[in-house]
Parts: sequence; C-alpha cells; structure tokens
Amino acid sequence: MTSLRKYLTLNSGKRIPTVGLGTYMMKNDVLREALDYALYIGYRHIDTALSYGNEVEIGDVVESRIKHGTVKRKDLFITTKIPPVYLGYKDCLESAEKSLDNLKLNYVDMLLIHHPCGNPNRGDGNLKPLDKNGGRELASYDILRTWNAMEKLVGENRTVHIGLSNCQPTVINKIWKAAKIKPSNLQLECHAYLQQNELGKLCADKGIIMTSYGVLGAMARPDQSGNKPVLLDDPVIKEISSRMNRTPGEVLLNFVAQLNRGILPKSQTKVRLKQNIDVLGWSLSQEDVKLIKNLGRNVKYFDFPWAKNHPDYVPNEPF
Repeated sequence: MTSLRKYLTLNSGKRIPTVGLGTYMMKNDVLREALDYALYIGYRHIDTALSYGNEVEIGDVVESRIKHGTVKRKDLFITTKIPPVYLGYKDCLESAEKSLDNLKLNYVDMLLIHHPCGNPNRGDGNLKPLDKNGGRELASYDILRTWNAMEKLVGENRTVHIGLSNCQPTVINKIWKAAKIKPSNLQLECHAYLQQNELGKLCADKGIIMTSYGVLGAMARPDQSGNKPVLLDDPVIKEISSRMNRTPGEVLLNFVAQLNRGILPKSQTKVRLKQNIDVLGWSLSQEDVKLIKNLGRNVKYFDFPWAKNHPDYVPNEPF
C-alpha cells in the first residue's frame, strides 16, 4: 500500500507535519500524559489555542522533553491561536505574548486568527463575553490591522508562520490582497460529510495548506446534538473499515489526508494515539476514496451560531 506524505510544504518552503495532536477540551494530567506519550511515539505537531486553557500544560511537557533531550525544539511544530476578543492590534500582540509565556517558548511555528468574527475585550480576561440577553457579545475589528499585528510578530521572531482559522472566502481574499506576509495555513472543520471543496480550491490556488479538525465527526464537542448524523457510524465507512481491517476512525483520517490536508485527531488513549499517527503508512484505494467523496452532505458539527449574527459574517459562504 502506498504511504501518504508525512509533511506538507507551506508557502514559505518550510514543512508542517501532516498529522498533529489536537488538544481542544484536553486539560490537566489527562493532557500531560497524552502529550508525553504522543511525543514519545513521534508526534511533532501540537495544536492548541489561548482559548483552550491548556497552553501551560503543553508548555510543561514540551519544556521537560526538550530539557531531557528526547526532542529538539527545531523538530517541533507548535500552533496556537489569537481569540476573537484579542483582534485589536495591541490586544493581538499581547495575546501572542501571553501564549508564549504559557508555552514557555520564544516563538511558535504557526499563529492563527482563531475566528475573524470578534468579541469585545472587557479587560477582565473573559474570552467569551455575553450580552444582556445571554448571547455572545459581538464586536467588529479591522481584520487588516489584526493581520498587521500578526506580521509584526513574524518580524519580531515570535512566530514563524501566520494563518487563519474558521474564515470565509471573503475575508481570506481580503487579507490575501493586502498582506505583505501571506497566510500559509487555514484551519477549519473538514471531514467526509463536510469536504470543504470550495475552500479547498481557494487554498490550493493560493498555496495555503489546509488543516482539518473534527475529522472524526467531533462527537465530544460540548453542544453535540442528536439531530446530526454520526459520522463514525456511516454504513459506507463501516463497510470499508471492515473490509480493510481498519477502524472507522482510521478510514476517515486517511481519507482527509489523501486530500493533501493536514489532520488534527484528538485522543487520550495510547492505542488511538498510535493508530492516528500511523494512518499515513497506508492508503485507501481510489475506488474507496470515490465512495467517501460521495458522502459529502454539508453537515457542520461546529456551527458557531453566535458568529452567524456577526456583521462580518457572509451568509451562504463556507467556513
């Protein structure tokens, strides 16, 4: 069986590991143990965000591994993100410094705008401020000024690359047109039910590497509702996995990797962590890839309902 590429080449010419460890909703000792084992078995891309509240744990493990000589900083690829409350120019700079302090690093490899639809910074550290009706309070920022701050961080060697997350074509094109340093990565939900073909073409045309989260259907997300199909239970996926003697999760991960996109599977169990990083050692047949491509049905598990009320949200554009 053909192996898939372990690295994808960014528009800087540098490489990003195809498989990264997603850490959303992972904290404390569970995260420390999972990350320590992940680094031991070969994971080199770690994905986090200031809003995940787990950068300190990641920093502790990474610092320990580097100190003991079991990994070198230059071999790691660490991604973090600027939350929607910190999209103001100065706030963006401060957010990055906060992340670097948490991670105990001089620089990160990728810094992303977590979501372009902003929330107000009240100065109290609340990353998800609510309005008087209990909904997410919204605020608009000049996203090009945010990008200027990101470019400044590159110039100061606080991050090697800068990119975007959960962004629609309109904002990607707006930033691309004005940017001195072009976005090199777009992170977004992508899986067999949401294949992101429009954004995939946009990224391919611009040389932006797409990194996918929720590849397994995001069953652990906090707002999981019963009215969306369970991706891991799809009959086509189960038939392929049975025939190939692979788990449904392995099939789903391999499929997205075959689209030349990065994947960020999340797990805290050793068996799954190993399966997930080994998923590049084999490949689905073109016939099976075609079967899975036919499953696309625009199911979005991370729906961001608050963002759809934002004045900067563009109706009917994918993200």
